[in-house]
Amino acid sequence: MKYFTASFSIARDQQLSDILGAKIIRFLSPRQHAGTDGVIVGWGVKSNTRLSRKFAEKNNLLFLTLEDGFISYIDHPSSESQRLSLIKDELGIYYDSTKPSGLDKILESQLTWFSPEMEVRSKGALIQCANLGVSKYNQRRYAFPTWLRRAIALKREIILLIDQTYGDCSITGAQANQSDFSRMLDWAIDKASNAKPEQGLVIIKTHPDVLLGKKRGHFKPDDLPSNVLLLSEDVSPKALISIATAVATVSSQLGFEALWYGKPVHCFGIPFYAQRGLTIDHARHKVERSSVTLNQLFAAAIFKYPIYWHPEKQCICEFEEILEWMQAQFMTRDLKVESINVVATSLWKRSFIPSFIGPSANKIRFSKRAGRGRVQLHWGMKTDSLNGSESCWRIEDGFIRSVGLGADLRRPSSLVIDDIGIYYNGHASSRLEEILNQLELNAFELGRAERLLKKIVDSNITKYNVEAMDSAVGERYLAEAGGRDIILVVGQFQDDLSIRYGSEGVDSNLGLLKAARGRFPEAFIIFKEHPDVYSGVRAGKLLEADVCQWADSYVTDLSLTVCFSFITRLCTICSLSGFEALLRGVPVSTFGLPFYAGWGLTDDALNAFQRRRRQLSLLELVYGVLVLYPRYVNWDTRTLSTPEIIIDQLVQERDNNTSLKSTWVRRQGRKLSYLWQSFIR
Repeated sequence: MKYFTASFSIARDQQLSDILGAKIIRFLSPRQHAGTDGVIVGWGVKSNTRLSRKFAEKNNLLFLTLEDGFISYIDHPSSESQRLSLIKDELGIYYDSTKPSGLDKILESQLTWFSPEMEVRSKGALIQCANLGVSKYNQRRYAFPTWLRRAIALKREIILLIDQTYGDCSITGAQANQSDFSRMLDWAIDKASNAKPEQGLVIIKTHPDVLLGKKRGHFKPDDLPSNVLLLSEDVSPKALISIATAVATVSSQLGFEALWYGKPVHCFGIPFYAQRGLTIDHARHKVERSSVTLNQLFAAAIFKYPIYWHPEKQCICEFEEILEWMQAQFMTRDLKVESINVVATSLWKRSFIPSFIGPSANKIRFSKRAGRGRVQLHWGMKTDSLNGSESCWRIEDGFIRSVGLGADLRRPSSLVIDDIGIYYNGHASSRLEEILNQLELNAFELGRAERLLKKIVDSNITKYNVEAMDSAVGERYLAEAGGRDIILVVGQFQDDLSIRYGSEGVDSNLGLLKAARGRFPEAFIIFKEHPDVYSGVRAGKLLEADVCQWADSYVTDLSLTVCFSFITRLCTICSLSGFEALLRGVPVSTFGLPFYAGWGLTDDALNAFQRRRRQLSLLELVYGVLVLYPRYVNWDTRTLSTPEIIIDQLVQERDNNTSLKSTWVRRQGRKLSYLWQSFIR
């Protein structure tokens, strides 16, 4: 199929060609032949598409109207961020109520596609959109101005009016004009005047394009009464809608979004969501529309009508993948500073740290010691804050890291950035602990956690993904155990900071072995050495003779995921392997203070988890630890990513048979490669 357009901007937009799956050819005049199978495309219902429409009609060719979808950009389109969704409509376009659109057709045929499963899907995604504050444009927003914060504090009734750009096609398509904006304002003033116990406040929200000075709106500040205020700041739509008693619009998409938050929406034109039984309609005209539920409208408008393009994977995808990717970008906005000082980090770490912290800091400085006047970023607990006086963040490897060891100079795909402490310091609070204490998952998040857990288990993903996968070894150990419980005792690098800050009482591998034997005297115990130790990257390997005083077997290069298939319990001080065992349904006994202990999921030797104030399900732990706490970077694109995409990449890399051990020359070559990439990015 060939696509033709009269628009130069459409023809040169490579992303549109990618989404449509074919190059768009610009025809210079109606006389150019498009063939019998050609498709003519144009943007919206602008006047410059009229000739193209006539050409298509005259030659009996299909005309596709293109438009941005309802969730379109991670930023404002003026920032040149990629389009996330595209509508291609064969009938009309959703904002033109004078004739049927593809969206209308989808809604009319809902009996054929709106199944109980689709309703569950729609409800979950709608809740998550509201939870994340997703909108059409999703740039970083500003705080409420002082006058608005004062009005909120006074608990005055707030009526929110949505202004739109003058001459916008969605206004004429909604069979409205300037007079309908005036009617809307009169209605709001009257409603505010009758508010009790105090006169209400009318807030008019200007359009983002008006804020940028590109277009003008329908209201002028000098023409407004004292209880009507123009909000020019670019604030969060979610926050603004949340404080409103009612929302009024002519045809803005924000009216649709207000429905997500359960607000009464008054429509003075006929937008696509009006006159369907969901809004209070004040339009001067009526159209023939069937009533629908909010979940049906959401499913049609968000799932069925647009096409979604994944900006990282560069392919068409489902909406849920877009939502997950957007969340990864949004989460970095929770930590934002002007400048940050990265303290005492090695040269090779400097090659990858900026990709993780860049979204949170406008300026990044590396220094040998902590300074003053800016946030200090320390690697783990290796360095101390400066007398505890400055704001201190800590950064450390994430839980799904790489194919290969960190000590072997394998670049991490995941890091955690903690503004409170660090997850492996069990003696103090951390951002992860705060996340888990406050976690309340909705249906979408629970579903995502379940899918993520299954993906990890099915793909045998661990932190490093380097050990031998000899599945037959399980039968041998089962025979040797002779019916006894098989307990895996996991060693840790003795000088690792996680031992120093995550232990209490038992603080060595031999001490752990003794404690495990004392706790489970009849069990068949296997001791597994830490990968960094048995690979020779780090010192501290135990003598097999010492181990076998307390253990029945000593193993080195054996995959944890293989062990999980035949062991009945795992014992650890504070190793990440305990978390990985929980993911596979293996009971875990802890003898230290790991981040996953104290939540009701583990058998804990210590009673030292008073800060952990609740019980968690496994899915809640998975979501908090793997979705909300770390940041992920896709090194193919050098952009923030999701755990799901990173797992797919690591599986592919692991399947290429990456060797556990590297020579010194290869390690240095890898380091130079990473440094070079960081300089030319």
